[in-house]
Amino acid sequence: MARPDQPAAHRAAHGGTRSVAEFGGLLREARLRSGFTQEELAERSGVSAHTINVLEAGHRRPRLSSVSRLAGALDLDEAGRARLLAAAARPSGDAERPSDGARQAQAPSWQTQPRDPQQDRAVCQLPPDTRLFTGRTAEVTQLLALGSPDRGADSARTVMISAVDGMGGIGKSALTVHVAHRLRPDFPDGQLFVDLQGHTPGTTPLLPVEALGQLLRSLGTAPEQIPQELAARAALYRDRLAGRRVLVLLDNATSTAQVRPLLPGGPGCLVLVTSRRRLTGLDDAHSLALDTLSDDEALALLREATGPGRAADAEDPDALRELVALCGHLPLALRISAARLRHRPVLSVADLVEELRDERHRLDRLEDEDRTVASVFDTSYGALPEPEQRLFRLLALIPGPDFDAASVANLLGTDLRGAERLLESLLDHHLLSQRVAQRYHFHDLVRLHARRLRRDAGRTHEDEAALERLLDHYQYTMRQANLRLPRSALFARAVTDVDADASAVPGVVVPLPDRAAALRWLRTERDNLVALLAAPGDDAPAPVFAPAPVSAPGREPARPDRTVALTSALAPFLQLDGAWAEAADLHAAAASAAREQGDARGEAAALGDLGRVRHALGEYPASIEAHRRALGLLTELGDRRGQAEARWDLGRSEYVTGNYVVSAELLERSLTGFQEIADRHGEAGVLNDLGRVRLLTGDYPEAAALQERAVAMYQESDDRHGEAAALRDLGRARYSNGDPDAGLDLLTRALDAHRSVGNRLGEASTLHDLGHLLHETGSFAAAVERYEQALVMFRDLGNRQGEANALWNLGRSRNRRGDYPAAVALFQQARVIYKAIGSRQGEAATLREEGHTLHLTGELVTSARLFAQSREIYRAIGNRPGEAVVLTRMGALAVDAEGPAAADAYYQEALLLARECRSPMEEAYALEGSARCAEATGDHPRALRELEQAATLYDRLGAPEAAAARALLATWSSASA
Repeated sequence: MARPDQPAAHRAAHGGTRSVAEFGGLLREARLRSGFTQEELAERSGVSAHTINVLEAGHRRPRLSSVSRLAGALDLDEAGRARLLAAAARPSGDAERPSDGARQAQAPSWQTQPRDPQQDRAVCQLPPDTRLFTGRTAEVTQLLALGSPDRGADSARTVMISAVDGMGGIGKSALTVHVAHRLRPDFPDGQLFVDLQGHTPGTTPLLPVEALGQLLRSLGTAPEQIPQELAARAALYRDRLAGRRVLVLLDNATSTAQVRPLLPGGPGCLVLVTSRRRLTGLDDAHSLALDTLSDDEALALLREATGPGRAADAEDPDALRELVALCGHLPLALRISAARLRHRPVLSVADLVEELRDERHRLDRLEDEDRTVASVFDTSYGALPEPEQRLFRLLALIPGPDFDAASVANLLGTDLRGAERLLESLLDHHLLSQRVAQRYHFHDLVRLHARRLRRDAGRTHEDEAALERLLDHYQYTMRQANLRLPRSALFARAVTDVDADASAVPGVVVPLPDRAAALRWLRTERDNLVALLAAPGDDAPAPVFAPAPVSAPGREPARPDRTVALTSALAPFLQLDGAWAEAADLHAAAASAAREQGDARGEAAALGDLGRVRHALGEYPASIEAHRRALGLLTELGDRRGQAEARWDLGRSEYVTGNYVVSAELLERSLTGFQEIADRHGEAGVLNDLGRVRLLTGDYPEAAALQERAVAMYQESDDRHGEAAALRDLGRARYSNGDPDAGLDLLTRALDAHRSVGNRLGEASTLHDLGHLLHETGSFAAAVERYEQALVMFRDLGNRQGEANALWNLGRSRNRRGDYPAAVALFQQARVIYKAIGSRQGEAATLREEGHTLHLTGELVTSARLFAQSREIYRAIGNRPGEAVVLTRMGALAVDAEGPAAADAYYQEALLLARECRSPMEEAYALEGSARCAEATGDHPRALRELEQAATLYDRLGAPEAAAARALLATWSSASA
């Protein structure tokens, strides 16, 4: 009963709630008396648990049909049913119903109108669910969870909102409609749908006041009851949804401002919103950003949409996968392609793939009767403000896969923050995407659309200026990065005028405080930098390529000066990081461009870079040719530094091919040249390489002395990269000269140094040398581990010389274990590579080791032939240590084939060579062989003397042969006692 001190109008306005509350109390009492929970009553009656909860709380007047179902489920008697029905009834003359005057005093004018009985009718306006909906399992699960009645206490107090955003054609509407149909049973009071026309071609977005009018009419509100003002309509809309469970699907929204007035005011409702733009202003919304389909999802959609009649094409998985890729995994593009296949039986998947490979016309072919991918992108682009449209067009000038704000700031000629704001706007409109923070990229099809817009607009002065700013940015930053990279002895290059040609300082400079930052920037931007110089397709934007016919409108004019400068700037990084095959193509193009331009200095620099990467790839003849051409140009120019550099490079390539005399002469002239111009770095590098030549020709003490000088000079200049290379070579020299402990220590230091400076080639080479030392000192398992690590790295780097060396040493390891077929196979694989790259020394080594293996298997004739071929090559190239090794192997073969007297001659010759070139291991092998021959022919004193000498050398070298030699010496000594 109303309190007597309340005004009559207040009692009239609120008294009508008493019958609703009375019904709620009766319903709760009957349910509890029957022993049912709300959920159990819902299951028995078919009325949702949420509705029962709302009715018991007295928040809503029940429908008579619901009352009847509830009464039946509760097994009420006639009296109980009558009381429940009476409380739910709402007779027209009810004294508790507020008077017209009271309603007029308390409510806006639209609330004074009689309520349309259709207003409580549950409506379903959802578009039909498509049978082609595929995948999106995680997204569907997430959205279904929002609609669940059990989603938690917080959600029970607020309206649930999910904002689904993504690029045009990504499948936002298909997903939300599919989910909405799944959720219908959880929202029995209706499912409303409004297309807000945010990106509908040929229409303007629906105003919120218009959308509210549609929603109110959908709820049964008579047109004359709908107010004109936005606020009044929103209030009436919220009133109509109060206490009801309704699902509202707002499709194709353009902004938060368009959506906010359309949100219900209380709990119980779920709102699904789709938009091509991130609706960041909806603070309470659960955001879901749709990405393109996965491979499996895209293939499933394509097969389903194509239909069973195309089963034959479905058997071509490669063509289907390429079609998916060409469609960018975009559902709209996939559906259009599937429709073409379905309606054109003569068109095969392979035919369609061939059509879509043409990037210039791909978007034109992704359209059907009423759908086009291009129009979807057009509407997204058209919704952008003018600054974002300008940026969208200019971004098509970037040839690489992604970009950062600094690149874009220089492209635009603006500051960093301004570029970031525009990029974030394109990101919010889903015209750009992100895989990692601070990097932006186009979807493939969106990129094609941006290029089409730029092409249709024609090349402007603005484009030219923007591109120049971008190229200045890349060129300048590469130069700054190179200053922080270590100068490799392997890839050292003169600071020519090309290097000194500084590009303009860009408006936004990327800070590169140290080597780590420089490498990080170069590795991140590598694909963009390479794309600037790679050959373009018809639609490629970059201006620095070889000239194309006038009939190819997508091509840009050639810019030889930029080609040479950018390639020169990129060279040190590509060489350091092992991208040699890629670098070789770029340097060849740069040399050609410089020659066409008449730039002899630029051509020489490009040829020097080309020769170095050809060397790294093991293409030694091509490397020698490039360096000879560079030397000729530099000689004509009178460039003393350049000549010293070119002779250094040429000498390195010559010694790898076994031309030791020529190599030494070139390196000595190079050393003199660097000394004359006081270039300590160049001098150190040449000393180290000259030491390598001395090592290969058997002058181990001289090799060690030269490399010690190189190490000292690198340490003086704090050049960790050069020091690492010299430490490695010094370690090899120390071991070869009979000091394995020093060799192991130096190689371990070299490995650490190479790793610290990020030189992967140096690391792989040092691992290989460590394996060789461990093998020779008897640690076979550890040696194999190092060889295998080196082999993986050499293959990854594309270094064929290193790959062949590792295969050769793995073959020796298999030999040690008695796995002769595997050893022969590895030697043959290595020899194929050595012959292909022109390494005569490597070829000789594989012939020798294969001959040794065949000797062990009893194939004496073939073994002798291989040894003879190996020795011939070693003698031709002047490799005396190698010849000494093969002579000891020939002696061992002669013992079995001809007898100890004939064998002894080979051992004596090997011993003489080993001592001349100071090779203690080969000296020990030759001494042991000679001792065995002496013992077999009865010269026992000589046998004991030579075996003692061999054992002493083995002991000094830490060789595994030492124990066997000492045991044999003891046996012979006992026999003579």
